[in-house]
Amino acid sequence: MTQEQALEMLRELGNIYAVALAERGYNVDDKSDLMNGLAAYFMLDLKGEFDELDESVDVITRIVYEEVVSKLEKE
Repeated sequence: MTQEQALEMLRELGNIYAVALAERGYNVDDKSDLMNGLAAYFMLDLKGEFDELDESVDVITRIVYEEVVSKLEKE
């Protein structure tokens, strides 16, 4: 799975999650679809439900981790 495919999958999940919450009267504070997708994954406990979604979260989490480590090493 490419990074772009992982981003697309989580953004789609995030959009669906935000729309569903908005329809029920919850405010999602206009967060990004990517962040909403990650929130949905963890809040709805979707781990193990879809292999591709698990892989997407792993790819994105790895990117975030590597960026944080890189930033900390520069300090």
